[in-house]
Amino acid sequence: MFYEGTEKRLEITLKQINLLTFPELFWQEMVAQADAYIISKIENKTIRAYLLSESSLFIWKDRVLLITCGNTHLVKAAHFFQKKIAKEKIQSLLFHRHQAIQPELQKSDFAQDSMHLNSHFPGNTQHWQGEYQGDLFFFGTLNKKDPNKKQLLMLHGLTSEFAQTLQTGNASTQQIEYQLALKEFFPQLLIDQFTFTPKGYSLNAIADNHYLTIHITPEKLSTYLSLESSFSNQVMQSYIQHIIRLFSPLRSQLMRFTKDSNNALKSTVQTL
Repeated sequence: MFYEGTEKRLEITLKQINLLTFPELFWQEMVAQADAYIISKIENKTIRAYLLSESSLFIWKDRVLLITCGNTHLVKAAHFFQKKIAKEKIQSLLFHRHQAIQPELQKSDFAQDSMHLNSHFPGNTQHWQGEYQGDLFFFGTLNKKDPNKKQLLMLHGLTSEFAQTLQTGNASTQQIEYQLALKEFFPQLLIDQFTFTPKGYSLNAIADNHYLTIHITPEKLSTYLSLESSFSNQVMQSYIQHIIRLFSPLRSQLMRFTKDSNNALKSTVQTL
């Protein structure tokens, strides 16, 4: 059985709208547009985090981040959001796709998605064709008050003994949580997690305004782990090293998102 673990990301920042006041039904409908559904939720005063059947949804007062994997159709969720929110209220929109392992199984490609997005939001694209392959569409400017510093770790070809245990589908949620050791590195985190049948694992964690999410696809044809976080590079460095040691990947990349002097998005990819 093959499952596409590599993700698509949609991040939208708004002006003068409080997304935390939107009803639950709105987010259920938006996620359904991408062919996913909500499993569970955690929240604090500044952020709400949903675990999905395919990855995660995070909501702040002025920002929404929707991450999906599998053969989801994320651009349809972007279209749903765009129909509900006036264009002048949207400060920025980021749409990001990693190169799929089996792109022929996807419902659209990046060229089709970006053409659709560009008809509503004239933006710029960025492409990677080296060891990391992916595509990014960006419209607007970043909020001056938002540092927008985040990192995305991508591990392919998980070879460790623990990774092999995950492939068998015999690891419990408690065993996975113990091995990930998040509480040892981040004792302040509020955690929500789910182990899929027959295998697969997702975790959301929040603290104050920050988020961290982990998704593991242990299929033998495409063993993959992603870790995304808004914590600083200094805070995340030791934990990223722990994850790499735990899973012994054949290939590791770290993508960082920052902003330049013009408040435009800047993204870089580093091979670890």
